[in-house]
Amino acid sequence: MESLRRACGRPMARFGFNEPDGADKSNITLSDGITVNMLMTEKHIVVSLIAVGIALAQSASALDYSTLAGAVDKERAARYEVFRDFQIRGICGATRLELAAEYGANTIRTYVAPSREKLDEFHRMGFKVIVGIWMPHQGENKDGNGTWNYDYQKNMEKQIESFTETVDRIGDHPAVLMFCLGNEVHLGPLYLKTANRMSQVLHRKFPNQLSSITIINAPSEKIAMIKEHAPDLDVIGYNSYGHGAVGSSGERLEQEWGRAYYVSEFGPQGPWWGLKAPWGAYYEQSYDAKIDDLQKSFQKIDSAPHCLGSTMFLWGFWAKQKPTYFSAFLSSEGMHKLENENEYYITPMVDEFCRYWSGNYPAHRAPVLESIQIESGTGQQLAEVRAGERFKVSAKASDPDTQPSELSYRWWILDQNGKAVAGPVDTKQSVVELEAPTTPGTGCFIMAYVIAPDQRASGFTVPFMIKAK
Repeated sequence: MESLRRACGRPMARFGFNEPDGADKSNITLSDGITVNMLMTEKHIVVSLIAVGIALAQSASALDYSTLAGAVDKERAARYEVFRDFQIRGICGATRLELAAEYGANTIRTYVAPSREKLDEFHRMGFKVIVGIWMPHQGENKDGNGTWNYDYQKNMEKQIESFTETVDRIGDHPAVLMFCLGNEVHLGPLYLKTANRMSQVLHRKFPNQLSSITIINAPSEKIAMIKEHAPDLDVIGYNSYGHGAVGSSGERLEQEWGRAYYVSEFGPQGPWWGLKAPWGAYYEQSYDAKIDDLQKSFQKIDSAPHCLGSTMFLWGFWAKQKPTYFSAFLSSEGMHKLENENEYYITPMVDEFCRYWSGNYPAHRAPVLESIQIESGTGQQLAEVRAGERFKVSAKASDPDTQPSELSYRWWILDQNGKAVAGPVDTKQSVVELEAPTTPGTGCFIMAYVIAPDQRASGFTVPFMIKAK
């Protein structure tokens, strides 16, 4: 949105545009009292319509600066000033940033502090940045290097010193929207006291900069702990998946926090939630169900007066769980990353965020995979296949832009850890014959994509069990 503000010459909140000499003008009043000055030259009409769509999408939000400012003291209210005419429409991830900007995203959330040069790049593209500061758990931590321990009592001063250096380096950068002091760190007094002192450092150096923290689902006891041990923090971010968790967490923050917060990660249901097969595997939402889930989350986010907005997860490709859960872009190679980010398939998740951010769907939309059926089972929720035997799988999909005969399908069998044990198998038809793994008692998954010719696709997974012959 910031890039469009600059392109148009004046704040978009009032839709004023720099008119070229001699341009004809026609004032059009839209809903909610918005008046638009349409310019009668082709390129300016196009820019105007894009801007109008973004503002109409944002006009539905209940975010209100007077509500934010009225809940806090004057110093904190001054930090919220940016939200007079700004709502976070953001991404977690840095893939296809030009597309994100084109589709109306205005904020990037990082998980580590970017360089000043990277902030310059984000700023040129029109993005604000939520600067992530990586912070470990108190006690045991695990990463790619193994297991190790961290003690905030011993390392607090070092952590604050490191943060101070970061603030000195980038704290004055115009792209910075706020600092986020840790992501999903296990909450405890020592960590929170460290975060509170870091927030105080930030406010001493840059009184109008915002500090925040990110937690999971905003349970009441965690909100109370933040209020007790980190009162200097300005904003709480919460990570939630599925509209139920997004909505209930926001309600608690409205009631128990009572000041600014935002949804720092969200999307459809994650791989830890949903219907369960008898052997314990979760059923992933079909893609039409994912879209419905997202739309309900949008409504809940935009109905909350203290909610600053949201950053979706993930504007990229995520294969740590099955890639169809979180990825806005899918790999033609299933679980494997691609060298060229422009070769990833664009999913309907991208289309939905384009509509949410800008008010309109993109000109071309991705196909939606609606169902996967395994012939040898008793239906989608109780599928069993005999070891080593061939079995049929069928899919149902829809696409607003592509004829069914032009769609293609790609199929895999994944083991219970999400590793491909068969496939990919490509078909032009929505049915395929696969061979089951040979070990009885093994839980597996079918992963299927529907693919349009223009590098757009969607997919999800369905569990099944291998039984003895």
